[in-house]
Amino acid sequence: MWKRCLPLLALAALPAVADAVEIKNFRPCYAPVYLGAERKGDKLMPGDKLFATYDIVGLKTDPKTGKANFVTIVELFDAGANPLFPAKETPSEPAFHLGGARVPSDLHVQMGANQKPGKYRIRLTIRDRLANEQQSMIHQFELVPPSFGIAGVIAPSIGFSGLPYATDFALVDLTLDAHKKPNVEVVMQVRDDSGKPVSPPVISTFPNDLPVGADLQTENFVPIRYPIFLNRPGRFTIDIHAKDHVGKKEARLTYPLTVLALSGGKRIDN
Repeated sequence: MWKRCLPLLALAALPAVADAVEIKNFRPCYAPVYLGAERKGDKLMPGDKLFATYDIVGLKTDPKTGKANFVTIVELFDAGANPLFPAKETPSEPAFHLGGARVPSDLHVQMGANQKPGKYRIRLTIRDRLANEQQSMIHQFELVPPSFGIAGVIAPSIGFSGLPYATDFALVDLTLDAHKKPNVEVVMQVRDDSGKPVSPPVISTFPNDLPVGADLQTENFVPIRYPIFLNRPGRFTIDIHAKDHVGKKEARLTYPLTVLALSGGKRIDN
């Protein structure tokens, strides 16, 4: 479960593989590996997560083993170019069992709940040990001041008919009234390609639906999970709209969801 109190950290996951090493197709998203829905914009909230996927091409391979040999280095810097943690180095020796010369990879950065707002930079470096060369790229983003919003999103963009699926996120910095209570409504709606709702909305209200024992004066965040039964294949849009009636603020998360049929048979839309 996502915890707002997690400290600042970054993880390089699944470093990845092809002639003059290059980093291509860097894509911020809402889940690890390649399943995450694309993340629009460059703003993060305190305690937020940033996933990103990318491809590594041009890696030299060992003619005897057919394997590449490289190191992935992930660094995070603040606006003053100060490193925020020791460089994380992850070695990898992948083989191209399916042919081709591409290695998919991903990284994950999580901001601390009390991290200072401002501009930040991720430097991603791939060092090809066999070719004795490397390439780096920079991704910039902004950490905004604390405010009501949606953070810590885990939202796969692909699901399979009949298998479990859920969207996970947290509401943060809910405004409390004179009685130290929030007044927030969250509406989750699934729409088809044309924008038409395909089922009744799921509505949560707070404080009514707060988890047992939740104390927003101590930790002002609410973890939420919306399970969705994927009963048919198709293309849909998940639309989550949160309204803070006390603070008069709103937050929205919208992303596409493609549901595939596991049977491999003809697509059925009804």
